[in-house]
Amino acid sequence: MLKITKIFNNNAIQAENEFQAELVVLGKGIAFGKKVGDLADENTVEKTFSLNKSLFATRLTEILSEIPQEYFQLVNRVVNFANQQLGTTLSNSIFVSLPDHLFHAVERAKQQQSLSNGLLFEIQRLYKQEFAIGLYTLELIEKMFGVKMAEDEAGFIALHIFNARTDGSTMNDTYRATQIIKDILNMVGYHFNLKLDEQSYDYARFLTHLQHFAQRFFVNTASALGDDFLYQQTKIAYPKAYQCVAKINKYLTSAYQKSLNEDEQLYLMIHIQRVVSHQ
Repeated sequence: MLKITKIFNNNAIQAENEFQAELVVLGKGIAFGKKVGDLADENTVEKTFSLNKSLFATRLTEILSEIPQEYFQLVNRVVNFANQQLGTTLSNSIFVSLPDHLFHAVERAKQQQSLSNGLLFEIQRLYKQEFAIGLYTLELIEKMFGVKMAEDEAGFIALHIFNARTDGSTMNDTYRATQIIKDILNMVGYHFNLKLDEQSYDYARFLTHLQHFAQRFFVNTASALGDDFLYQQTKIAYPKAYQCVAKINKYLTSAYQKSLNEDEQLYLMIHIQRVVSHQ
């Protein structure tokens, strides 16, 4: 049983179930011809959200009141497609962040305005599946709203998708992590005065390490107890890699007020040495 307590639009309602729990319910035409107090047709339900006292629940009801319903239909299609492509279930947070983002992006595009994405190249490399979903979203936007958008926007969408896959991270963390990866790759290239071979196996491993490292960087505050002997031996064996890591550590400390522990420095040295020695 779903008793309607509020109607946001034809495709979104607030309802009370048989246990008197308040829910937000999405479904095509779920509110059509209905009024508050009526029972919703449960066969039309596509997505439900529990209405507790969380910030998410508060923001969801605000967004549903502020943004045209077409954007929730769009995001629902994108999320279903993403779940199939990624073999996972995205966090419900994306039903707040992405409709809001897309609404304002489309409004800007209608006025011939757009945002440049300074991390587009890195996003295409780091989040290939998510970027493909971003391109798919742009196709839907063009069909639904008649607005053609640049690939920069697919990059922003990819970050939203990636963030919805990552527990405990915010969009700001995801963006900063991508910036860190870009900066570290540039620093390694400059330090060794070479262009890294992006097709190599060692580069792929280095990139994977940097992704995990950057995700940990903003959420991990504990100091690891590593193998100091191995750290010292690696430092002696690969002095140029150590110098490069020292520069990276200085940059991170200056930019984010967080420094690398010896474990992180050790793994960076090893990966950097591997990737530069096979150029």
